[in-house]
Amino acid sequence: MVRPILIPALLAIGALPVLARAPGPEELGRIEAALRGAGYAVWGRIDIPAGGDRVVVEAARRTLEGPARSVVVEPSTMRVTEEMPARQ
Repeated sequence: MVRPILIPALLAIGALPVLARAPGPEELGRIEAALRGAGYAVWGRIDIPAGGDRVVVEAARRTLEGPARSVVVEPSTMRVTEEMPARQ
């Protein structure tokens, strides 16, 4: 018998999303080229969510002092398709 206190914990574990992965070396080079082509100079973490249908880039900036943006790159075209203010 499963103790009642364990049920919420087990449900929470089952609800965890599949984690994103970091790009491989070849992917990273193409993603960085796409970011530079879109005018970005620096950026932070780059993740590829499960499914690989997009690349999420955090803290992308056009200048060192510019505002941080969250950016989505389309893997099939290697173009920036979404830009939004970075989460604080």
